Amino acid sequence: LLFAHCICPSVSKKHGSIIPSKMIFDCSFESGNIGKVTPLNDFEYDIAIRGDTNNPHYRVWFYFSVSNTVAGQRAIFHLTNCSKTKSLFRLGMTPLVRSTSRPKWERVPPRNCFYYRSPRHKRNYIFSFAFAFDKEEDTYYFAYCYPYTYTYLQKFLAHLEAQKFTFFKREVLCRTVQHRKLDLLTITSTQRLNDRGQAKKVIFITARVHPGESPASFMCHGLLSFLVCDHPYAKILRNNLVFKVVPMLNPDGVFLGNYRCSSMGYDLNRHWLNPDPWAHAPILHTRKLLLELAADPNVELDFFI
Repeated sequence: LLFAHCICPSVSKKHGSIIPSKMIFDCSFESGNIGKVTPLNDFEYDIAIRGDTNNPHYRVWFYFSVSNTVAGQRAIFHLTNCSKTKSLFRLGMTPLVRSTSRPKWERVPPRNCFYYRSPRHKRNYIFSFAFAFDKEEDTYYFAYCYPYTYTYLQKFLAHLEAQKFTFFKREVLCRTVQHRKLDLLTITSTQRLNDRGQAKKVIFITARVHPGESPASFMCHGLLSFLVCDHPYAKILRNNLVFKVVPMLNPDGVFLGNYRCSSMGYDLNRHWLNPDPWAHAPILHTRKLLLELAADPNVELDFFI
């Protein structure tokens, strides 16, 4: 099951009274994740997170929409099966919300969020949050963290490529199991030597091996934006270093809305020593390039993260 579409009882107003209607839950969009929605009453819903594709052990990332609501309606959502008990929710993190008329993500207020052991769920940890809908025509989106999708990355890289920078090169290292691109970016000035007449050191950066760690993509996005800009420091960096960047190591997992695994259910970060050519292709090709750079006597691989 990749996507879920669920219709649950809700409420609507008619002639000053409340009558039943239908609240629609959905995740049939890129990076979406929701498993099962169980209505407890007209205002409370148990929500089960879908486990990672081919590996249901990991259940943390969620990203779903709610529509067909009523202005003024209040609801309480209970996320019942998160696989990490030591969640950031324990430290005060709250989920994100946006709507079609307000596309900017905002945090659900902390006073509306609760992380606790639930007697009704065999004393398992449950994350609950309350929300008040204010526009009937809006679709509302809720997410574990700020989504950064594969498509958004492709549009960003296409924009950089269209600038025709002399210091920017985009290549495809390989294709994933689901035939998505594993991009490799090289950023450096055209001069072969650095400002001191020496060979440039190579900085190798990778991001997003775990799909649910979307902040890594925003950090990589910011880094790339700076490295190609006209700031004097960016020019110094390009003149003295070679940056090799793989901005998304797990495109399939990101697209599918997984938390940790690829489309085949593998935690790719655990397969650097002996990657399979088919199932772990992004790791295999990135590792091969790293080893080639490390073995090249004309290249000084200075840093890898």
